[in-house]
Amino acid sequence: MTGSYTEASVKRKATASTYIAKAGLIILIILLFFLGFLINQQIIMVLSIGLGCLAGFYLFPRLSAEYEYIFCDGQIDFDRINGGESRKHVLRVDLDNVEVLAPEKSQEILKYGNGQLRVRDFSSHDPNAKKYCIITSDESNRVKIVFEPSEKMIELAKQKSPRKVYVE
Repeated sequence: MTGSYTEASVKRKATASTYIAKAGLIILIILLFFLGFLINQQIIMVLSIGLGCLAGFYLFPRLSAEYEYIFCDGQIDFDRINGGESRKHVLRVDLDNVEVLAPEKSQEILKYGNGQLRVRDFSSHDPNAKKYCIITSDESNRVKIVFEPSEKMIELAKQKSPRKVYVE
């Protein structure tokens, strides 16, 4: 078998907006419950309990994400894992259609500029992480994909497309 395969995953760091969203939702649920208790409206109390269940089982897990990258025979798949449970295939990139794959701050990426690019960020948002970017086109628009591949993934991509992949 001559196929090449590797995978890597990163957990997205919680941001301030994530904490604000969680705290705001918890406060809203508590306020609704006490409002229903004070005005003696059981329907509002039941609604707040339902909202709490919805938040606990659906909304909070979506705020904690992990990205998995799978490199298989010249294609990179990007999957999002919510709350450690549900996996969703987000994007597939074929190295034959890639213009460049290079470190985020490299000259190869900077020469494309950020103004006309749509950015898809599959990184952990850790400022110390070693991020790479893929510049590709989809439906006549250029897309910049930010991710954190493993060394083996970069090595396999370099073997597949040596003229498109740059390393530090």
